[in-house]
Amino acid sequence: MHYITYALWLIKEIYVAGFGLAFSAFKKDPEYNPVILRYPLRVNTAWEIFWFTSSITATPGTLSLGLREPPREGLPRIVIVQAAQGSDPASVMEDLADMEERLAPKVKGIDYGVPGQGDYDELDEAFYEYPLETVGRQIRAPEIAQQEDTALNADEVAKPRPALRKQPRSKDKE
Repeated sequence: MHYITYALWLIKEIYVAGFGLAFSAFKKDPEYNPVILRYPLRVNTAWEIFWFTSSITATPGTLSLGLREPPREGLPRIVIVQAAQGSDPASVMEDLADMEERLAPKVKGIDYGVPGQGDYDELDEAFYEYPLETVGRQIRAPEIAQQEDTALNADEVAKPRPALRKQPRSKDKE
């Protein structure tokens, strides 16, 4: 019965998010501010991870980009998520935590220090970044992100060379 309730809730969320994105496209400020989040997973079975990441991708405006294994024992796996309307990354984290708890109620009470998983209102910058502001930064687990990553400004990144176009062959007319 729980999974039927989750499926109905997810269908509702897909429609709400879809219409919300469609309406915001007609605003002067469509609130398009993509953010990349590192969400610490509380679900741990392959089935739960599959359904959680699939639910993220099925919801308009969000995309599950991949999983990162924990850098050491005792830390959670990280799911990398892109949200198109990410001006408030803490709110996006809360929504992800809500989705995860609806999928697997057993995770309620597990807390890895992000909004929605505990009594946190603010989100540490190690858990998110705005891809339009940094180019070339590696996405890693929060524990090592600030130690080993160096954000590059757009002017520091090598510019790709334009591809050479083949000249069309001229046909000899006889």
